[in-house]
Amino acid sequence: MTLPLALGLLWAGVVVLWGWRKRPRQVRSPSPVPKRAGSSTTATAFGLAAAIVVAVAVHPVVGIAIGLLVWIAPHRRRARQERRQQAEVLEELPEAVDLLRLAISSGLNVHLAVAAVGERLCGPVGLGLVGASWRVRTGMRLADALETLPDSVGEPVRPLVRVLVDGDRYGTDLETALEQLAADSRLVRRRRAEENARRLPLRLLFPLVICILPAFILLTLAPVLAETLAAFRQ
Repeated sequence: MTLPLALGLLWAGVVVLWGWRKRPRQVRSPSPVPKRAGSSTTATAFGLAAAIVVAVAVHPVVGIAIGLLVWIAPHRRRARQERRQQAEVLEELPEAVDLLRLAISSGLNVHLAVAAVGERLCGPVGLGLVGASWRVRTGMRLADALETLPDSVGEPVRPLVRVLVDGDRYGTDLETALEQLAADSRLVRRRRAEENARRLPLRLLFPLVICILPAFILLTLAPVLAETLAAFRQ
């Protein structure tokens, strides 16, 4: 019974590790300092060099597999980070629009409203608004500072930027535009939540299978197999 127990403990460790990696993380705002790509390039270069060494010393197929893994992994990680940031923007955008509408209806101009709302939000939209306000204080025009937000924050923030830029440049009615934008952003967030809810059963299927099926095999088939092998040895 030592082997089934060891396999059970090993599988429990794998399941716990997988659950820890897939745990829900707290929404954090991205760093205001852009990350340098030098470390990623260096790691890729070292990985490709290791793949070449393995291909020469061990086997070419193993080296090619390691090289492909090293080459694909950074791109997948970057795409995953972009999707996570886009989800954070979509989650925070309705609150940002509501606060901007409230600040402007209270008598603040666009610059003061952007600065006040940016200080009260802790996500990527708030960080982008704080950065735009800081660039305005250094001498940049507010419209030009806001137009850089889609590149640093993400494309979902572009409708908000368009409304604020039009209000700053042309003096359009911001309250009505922001009210409609808030309704649209809530609709997008609700549709995204419904889509994630529809995907939840499929996502739960894999962990349920890998958690229940190995335990069933260890509890039912492993003892029978051990007793059969012991009977054949006798």
